[in-house]
Amino acid sequence: MFRRRKTQQGNMIIVAVFVIVVMGLLAVNLSRINWSNQDTLTREVLGTQAWFVAHSSNEWALATLYPIGGSGSLTELETHCDTVNNTAATAAADIADGLPCNSPTIQCIKPSSSLPDELKYYQVTSSAICSSGTIYQVQRAQEVWVKAVGN
Repeated sequence: MFRRRKTQQGNMIIVAVFVIVVMGLLAVNLSRINWSNQDTLTREVLGTQAWFVAHSSNEWALATLYPIGGSGSLTELETHCDTVNNTAATAAADIADGLPCNSPTIQCIKPSSSLPDELKYYQVTSSAICSSGTIYQVQRAQEVWVKAVGN
């Protein structure tokens, strides 16, 4: 009729071990989530930087193709396309200066000479790769199609 206290003495140890194990698992999962968020943020920042470097490269190429005071004619566009290809390396080094990005690649591709003038479009492509050391590397590319004025 009387209960003995000795039969309930080990219950607190079992509860304590259970709580420690559950809290440990929770801490491990939270640290994984935190690492995943940092990984995502790093990739997003590098991707945005690469996108803007590629965009700036295309803007530089367009400013070279259509200079202020230029006529924008087909022959002028062809000459300026060669200028873009010849000076792209120097401009690309200036564009990515100070960023964790390699010099972007900028290229102007001429249309086929067999096409009629009204169908000749020039393709300007640029690509940038940004990285944070050796772990992450993100590449973004942009493409612009241009046409001579009056065609």
